[in-house]
Amino acid sequence: MRTRILTPIIILLLLGGVAEASQPFEYRYLTRAATVELLLRASRESIPDLSQEAIHYPDVIAAQTHSKYILYATTLGMIDPEPKRGLLFPYRSVSRAEFLKMMAIAFNLPQFIPHTYQDIENNSWYAPYVGLASYYHIFEDAIDTHQLQPAMRVTPEEAEKALRRFFLIEPDRIPRNFSFTVEENKPTGIRATPQLVKNAIINLFQRDNVVSPDTTRQEVIALVNEKRAKEKLPSLTENILLRISAQKHAKDMYQRGYFSHITPEGVDYVDRIRAANYLDVDQSKCGCKTVFNLRSLIETNRKETTPSSMTSQTKVCGCRPRFSVGENIAKGQLTSKQVMEDWMNSIPHRANILHPQFEEIGIGLFGDIWVQNFGRMKIE
Repeated sequence: MRTRILTPIIILLLLGGVAEASQPFEYRYLTRAATVELLLRASRESIPDLSQEAIHYPDVIAAQTHSKYILYATTLGMIDPEPKRGLLFPYRSVSRAEFLKMMAIAFNLPQFIPHTYQDIENNSWYAPYVGLASYYHIFEDAIDTHQLQPAMRVTPEEAEKALRRFFLIEPDRIPRNFSFTVEENKPTGIRATPQLVKNAIINLFQRDNVVSPDTTRQEVIALVNEKRAKEKLPSLTENILLRISAQKHAKDMYQRGYFSHITPEGVDYVDRIRAANYLDVDQSKCGCKTVFNLRSLIETNRKETTPSSMTSQTKVCGCRPRFSVGENIAKGQLTSKQVMEDWMNSIPHRANILHPQFEEIGIGLFGDIWVQNFGRMKIE
């Protein structure tokens, strides 16, 4: 199936300066498919077989594991099909507001429960459901209990924690034999492959929306700079070397079927950006008599300062190279607006897009894989 995922990583390598860097782990969010499966298994003993309904939704294949949950959730109103093409986007990430709506419908919970959240508009579509978070102590913020942050994406761990708290108050609702973990079914017979579904959706969308990759790249850059302008940050300019690095990684992930900042061979984004010659330093201009290993210097002098930042400081011959590089990746989005919406709804992705250290950007796009490579390079 087509997966809609995104994950950021940022490492600002400043030789002779200080910079921030990313968390050393990848961010993963709960998908629509995983959410409805969890909530429906947790709220009822059995799910009806609606596989014949899959024909109405191009991005749902009846033979896939999640399909019966997705199809049943649609009949209940937990998921609303995209009106133009009937797409359900089973692997789109889920916000707190969406999770609460799905939970309310799955368990047939009351609406408009009183709450004290200050970031909820009374006329918002999710206003009827947010009181559930307050009543069942879901998505609690230890710093500010008056903020729900309804657009924040939900992780699998947060969803499980939410249900456990719900069951503490409503123990009689736990179905027999319910478990938070599900054993993977072994494939039997001929089944639709994720690549088949992915290609079908991309072809369906592109058939009605013929947009060149170059146009899409420029749209993403324009949207990035629009967001930066609102924060009074300078615009990023396109760099062909960052674009080459991003494009190669997008194509490689798509063709080899993985999704990570690190390739199966262990090559990370710093190596990939460097391989595109973005981090090249003319060592002769630094007065160096011998060739130095730039990556070795980066790793040797890099040290963690906080869980989300690192620095690298050194003097190379007569120069002080300063580097800042970072990366966002995403999977499953079909338009520049979709991918930017998902990135901006994620705190670490947003931080990359709005980071003041970056000056340049390159966009990679292949199939439904998106890559943003950010950079800054100064030689003093």
